[in-house]
Amino acid sequence: MDPGKNYYEILGVPEGASTEEIRKAFRRMAKKHHPDVNPGDKSSETRFKEANEAHEVLSDRKKREEYDALRRGAFTGGPWGEDPFRGAGRPSGGFRAGTTGGFDFSDLLGGLFRDEEGGFSQPGRGGDIRVEVSVDFLDMVRGGVREVRYRRPRTCPECGGTGRTGRRGCPACFGHGVTETEERVKIKIPAGARDGATIRVPSKGEERAARGGSSDLVVELRMLSHPYFRREGNDILLDVPIRYSEAVKGAKIRVPTVDGPVMVSVPPGSSSGRKLRLKGKGVPTPGTVERGDQLVTLLVAVPKSPPEEFQKLVDRLAQYEDPDLRKAWN
Repeated sequence: MDPGKNYYEILGVPEGASTEEIRKAFRRMAKKHHPDVNPGDKSSETRFKEANEAHEVLSDRKKREEYDALRRGAFTGGPWGEDPFRGAGRPSGGFRAGTTGGFDFSDLLGGLFRDEEGGFSQPGRGGDIRVEVSVDFLDMVRGGVREVRYRRPRTCPECGGTGRTGRRGCPACFGHGVTETEERVKIKIPAGARDGATIRVPSKGEERAARGGSSDLVVELRMLSHPYFRREGNDILLDVPIRYSEAVKGAKIRVPTVDGPVMVSVPPGSSSGRKLRLKGKGVPTPGTVERGDQLVTLLVAVPKSPPEEFQKLVDRLAQYEDPDLRKAWN
């Protein structure tokens, strides 16, 4: 907690903002500035960590009260003054064991921790660790393996989770009974996974000696958009431009699919908007051999600034066109 920083301004919310408004503001900033979305961008990484620090303080009622009091210059005690050890050895910014402060688990993991009600979980409260990860469109369709990096709260090895060594607070966990370690877990993404699907990794969540064992890590998959493929259920949608001559006379054209390019026949007299179905070239149904289709929408490309000779040819072609094409509308 740093009273020198304006956490409200960092999140872009007024000082009287509700907890829900603060959470929504943090979520917007996390999606925009997360390191997974902006690899190598130090500025975005810094803004993400600042937003995370601001959310950690403002979303907790007691911490928010303490922070507001510090900013008003009226701080006279508080959680750090209640314990002699904490008062003498308060961590200053950055990583703090046993909290989601300064350096949140999602700094490394590429997502947000959420509890079953849609809120944000904090280490030390038990329950599963939940996180969102962004996955390439084609990996969601074809399947793949993704390494997940995250910071995991574990029982402090120095004090065994008690928070104290002798009569003093534990210096390793600052009296919380929990420390954090960086973990790496490889998850298998099934072919055909949908946006929002979750993968549960048993016993890789929060470790709490007092409760026995560990909770699970729940990874929520978020599908990234593709430059030209779109997904609708188990079907893949693709817009394909064709030349005017190809639309009139028909042609064989090369069309991309998630399995690689294929040759497709354009029927003669194809109008813009005509759809062609490529059977079995869509998304697999997880756990089966069934697949959706790929729907190709033909779009006739018309030159924007044709040369004069081209325009003369169009004028000659016009005599063969249907003069009653829009008669039903008149």
